[in-house]
Amino acid sequence: MTTRIDAATMIGAVALSVSSLQRSLAYYQQAIGLTLLSQQRNQATLGIGSTALLQLHEVPGARVVRRATGLYHFALRVPSRQDLARVIRHFAENDIAIGGASDHIFSEALYLSDPDGHGIEIYRDRPRDTWYDAQGRMPAASNPLDLQGILAELHAGTPAWDGLPSGTDMGHI
Repeated sequence: MTTRIDAATMIGAVALSVSSLQRSLAYYQQAIGLTLLSQQRNQATLGIGSTALLQLHEVPGARVVRRATGLYHFALRVPSRQDLARVIRHFAENDIAIGGASDHIFSEALYLSDPDGHGIEIYRDRPRDTWYDAQGRMPAASNPLDLQGILAELHAGTPAWDGLPSGTDMGHI
């Protein structure tokens, strides 16, 4: 028996400790394309439109912790393949390092890290009705991402980068 998560299930904002709030705000706004929604002293909330996706809490001296229980990455899901293409073009034009890229059959994903070493995935889902095989199982795979195929989604009328698009949400953590 396979149990599926309701498609309407949503994840709220993810909270991160960062060593420098100003450095992280610059990164998440300029590189990632989130919008500053609110800021108080050592805390800030970023998101898309009025939807909060990320809460940053400055903890001076916070260190990157590797090989320990905790956050592997948080994943920002963009609405379409063309939106993912715009992200890729933005990263290329601004020399933003991508740590990895994969085609997981049900999604296409980019992986990178913020200045504090927090893992970030930016991805798009394929339609849910294509996720499962004939036996109702979701296949597991990490195939190379077809960057050129994704970039082919861009055309002369594609809007210039102005941040992550409306409809971007927190896909998983």
